[in-house]
Amino acid sequence: MKMLEYKPIWPETAVFWGAGATAAIGVRTTPTIGVSIYRLVIPGVSLRERVKQAIQYDNSTWINAVKDLLIILGDPEDSEDVSNCMRRQYPNLSDVERQTRLKQLRDSYDWGNLYNIIRICPGQSEEDFELSDLFNILDMHIQNNQGFYAYNHAGDEPFIPSGKLIQVRNTLKMLTVLLHTLDFQNAILNNRSILNQYESFVEVLYKLMVDEAHDLYPGMNKKLTQREFYLFSYSIISMNWDPILLWLLFNVHKKNNDLKRTHIGIPPMPLKLFHDMGGHFMGVRQIDGQTPQVWYPFNETVVQRINDPEHVTGRRVRVGKFYFPHGCSGWRECPNCGKLTMYMGSDWGLNTASLFPPLPLPVFQFGFQARSAEEFRAQNMGKIDAIQCSFCGTLTETFDAPLIMQSNFKGFHPSFIEEVQRDMRVSLEGTKHVVLMGYSLPLDDVIYRSVLSARKNRGESKLFCSIVGKSSILTNGWIYGTGIEQYMKRIKEEEPESSLIKTIKSAQELFGIENIRVCSDGIPNVFLNGEKASVDKVKDLLYPTNVFQGNRVERKSM
Repeated sequence: MKMLEYKPIWPETAVFWGAGATAAIGVRTTPTIGVSIYRLVIPGVSLRERVKQAIQYDNSTWINAVKDLLIILGDPEDSEDVSNCMRRQYPNLSDVERQTRLKQLRDSYDWGNLYNIIRICPGQSEEDFELSDLFNILDMHIQNNQGFYAYNHAGDEPFIPSGKLIQVRNTLKMLTVLLHTLDFQNAILNNRSILNQYESFVEVLYKLMVDEAHDLYPGMNKKLTQREFYLFSYSIISMNWDPILLWLLFNVHKKNNDLKRTHIGIPPMPLKLFHDMGGHFMGVRQIDGQTPQVWYPFNETVVQRINDPEHVTGRRVRVGKFYFPHGCSGWRECPNCGKLTMYMGSDWGLNTASLFPPLPLPVFQFGFQARSAEEFRAQNMGKIDAIQCSFCGTLTETFDAPLIMQSNFKGFHPSFIEEVQRDMRVSLEGTKHVVLMGYSLPLDDVIYRSVLSARKNRGESKLFCSIVGKSSILTNGWIYGTGIEQYMKRIKEEEPESSLIKTIKSAQELFGIENIRVCSDGIPNVFLNGEKASVDKVKDLLYPTNVFQGNRVERKSM
């Protein structure tokens, strides 16, 4: 008997969605987060002014709340009585309850020591300060279980014991989520037209995956349960902690799924699109539910059962891989059962204020509402950010968000992040086209560099890379080969600090200049025709014909 080769299907295009991909709507990149964090420790400047410069929004409510938060967590430069801040931020608590809440916050967070550590980091200016240096200092000493001496504004050298560093890290994590939360609130208020452009991009993705389904379905129902049919030909690897792109996809898919826009199979049934969250069967807190009850995203097991031709399930399904290898600000890791619950807001719609989870102060709830007696009691006692684990009911807080920082010391991951990363690594080994969307392949992201290098060097098939970045020197579309070399010479002369230079160099090292192309027009411009995404531009972005000619992602004319 002749044995057939077994080559499992995986998405042929892998989109690395970096911080630069959402910069157009005002969401901070890693360097700008670093600038914001550094501005909070500028010597000789009042705390209110430091906060104003850091958050970059002239919103007195936000400025006053962040100022009070930092005093509550131990700002070493401000002498205001912390009890005044607690009264302002927790007006419904008694004095005893405020003292209890103050102790809880200071047991979880430590702004004073974070302040001191930032002051000893390399690069003592906002232009030179690197957030990765701060992460490295924290993660190195946490892993080694060692404390160290840091800066002190009083002139001595305070020793920070290792036990305090987790609180310091929690503070950095909370401030990062806070900055992104404020950025999203500003985006839905002031950048709605740009958000609409991103939404039109996702609408095109939906259309392409529906058309792909009809191209791949040969009229035989048994094909519906095979990966060649039900798995999207693209995957998304979000290097960001924010859930904005996933939220766009959720909303566009739900809208079109509910409308039952297309049918497939014999007998014809509505075709619906969903997401596989990277191999981990996580629970999502129901978006429009009345309790903290869990809703499960689809995975391949579910898809095969739903698409089974022996069962009339009322729908046929395709799924796309969506990975958060560094975690997500909407994730909560239960301190009791260890399971992962994902929070994605309290109501549908792109402009919902509740997309990001609540933060410790009432001002930063942004539409979050308690859904159980336990959450309600926690809020009444000042735990504004308390969200119940959907599995065991234990209350989680902001510091329970499992975020992997951009550091050379990655530490130990929760099991679900390891599962996501394993599935992602296998997926990358099967890809043919890597799209870097606002992602620079930094040196500390060794996992992705090594996986991509190994995939390229196996030589089974060509591995191509498309780089989408932002520069004042526009390419006006895609450039290749000698065009890239000429562009690099020009950008080094006219814009030597451009991060795009580093990205192109990294891609050249990994893929070779003959296997890359570059577009510096930025996102969303790379996929726009006027104010909306163009089908042709999105197809060319994800499936350039010089890579995919004659491949399964080739589609019929639309």
